[in-house]
Amino acid sequence: MEFTERKIYTVTELTEEIRKVLEATFPSVWVQGEISNFKRAPSGHSYFTLKDDNSQVKCVMFKNQNRLLKFKLEDGLKVLAWGRVNVYTPRGEYQLVLETLEPVGLGSLMLALEQLKAKLTAEGLFDNSRKRPLPKRPRTVGVVTSATGAVVRDIIRIIKRRSPGVNILVSPTSVQGDRAPNEIVEALEKLVISGTPDVIIIGRGGGSIEDLWGFNDENVVRAVAFCPVPIVSAVGHETDFTLSDFAADVRASTPSAAAELVAPDDREMWDTISHMVARLRNGIANCMTRNAQTLDELTKAFQSQIRRIHDERSRLQDLLARTKNTSLRTIASARRELETMSGRLRPEILKRSLTTSAEGLEQLIKRLNRSMKISVEDRKNRLTSLAAQLDTLSPFKVLLRGYSITFNNQNGSVIREAKYVTQGDEIRTLVSDGEIISRVLNTGLNPVDSTIPDK
Repeated sequence: MEFTERKIYTVTELTEEIRKVLEATFPSVWVQGEISNFKRAPSGHSYFTLKDDNSQVKCVMFKNQNRLLKFKLEDGLKVLAWGRVNVYTPRGEYQLVLETLEPVGLGSLMLALEQLKAKLTAEGLFDNSRKRPLPKRPRTVGVVTSATGAVVRDIIRIIKRRSPGVNILVSPTSVQGDRAPNEIVEALEKLVISGTPDVIIIGRGGGSIEDLWGFNDENVVRAVAFCPVPIVSAVGHETDFTLSDFAADVRASTPSAAAELVAPDDREMWDTISHMVARLRNGIANCMTRNAQTLDELTKAFQSQIRRIHDERSRLQDLLARTKNTSLRTIASARRELETMSGRLRPEILKRSLTTSAEGLEQLIKRLNRSMKISVEDRKNRLTSLAAQLDTLSPFKVLLRGYSITFNNQNGSVIREAKYVTQGDEIRTLVSDGEIISRVLNTGLNPVDSTIPDK
């Protein structure tokens, strides 16, 4: 069977026909999904996939559209995408060419704000350790704000009312719109380059998040964080917060509050000074009164000491006079005694005295010799007598007459009676020429014969 009317397409022709149908059917479309496989090409174009639980579609967003986004694209972000369906002919794939993206559940500006805040927090730009104290009495205050708004007038009015002597240097800038971030940075740089301000106020009045967005710009926040001069951020009303508030050294609820923070009230200062001067005067008066009393007491004590010194001086002079007289008398007496001794020390007198002393010494030696000889003889005779008595009383003399002494050989005690030994005891008998060791065979308790046998 022949199909004479069939239409045969090339792949390119078919793809082109599909492209026409899709692009005509979906010239613009809103699609909600989750970003995955996100890539940013060196050219600035973004490529990623939008997916849900069952399907996915490839997307591309070109550089010019990327620049308009207020938040950062990343995997896992749920978005609402608007664009047109396009077929990429070389691969026969369809894709979405997107014009804009919005985060689902959170506005793009708020999402961008949260992303930038997390990034700068991780870098430590908001750490309290970076905060510097404000100068207590600045000489010049720099102001970065609109030159025509009510904010700058309020700041100038409050500073001049509180501290008339403080200089105010205004560096004007746009505070909202696309040009605001760059102008704010430039205004800060001008103040820093001038080297004049001791502190800087940066701020504007209240508004929507879009109106305040210039103070959330990354370049502005970094310029505030790294400014060498202490900065007070006063952006919006009390309930408004921007990233510049976190980066500044101090955050004020309003521009007027910022002016009060940087400019001390001179009236309060003068009241304090007046109070301090009054206290100082009272203190000086009391101190002078106490010092006058102390001086009177010291004067009286000094006069008393002077009188005492005079008395001691008189007493010293009297002692010196008495000492001098006593010394003269002592010297005269010593001189007389010396003359007397000098007379006694003549050679002939000394010679006679030595002769007399030598004769007396010789007589004493003779008497000593006689006394020693008599004493030695007497002690010798006494020793001989005592030796004879000792020899007579010696138990060994008794042994020579035939007697003996018996000891218990176990304990060394003298046996005086038979009852002190028992059968089998070893005894030791001491005689005149030695000793006899024996053992007891028997003991009798008969009275001892008092007859002494002949030798």
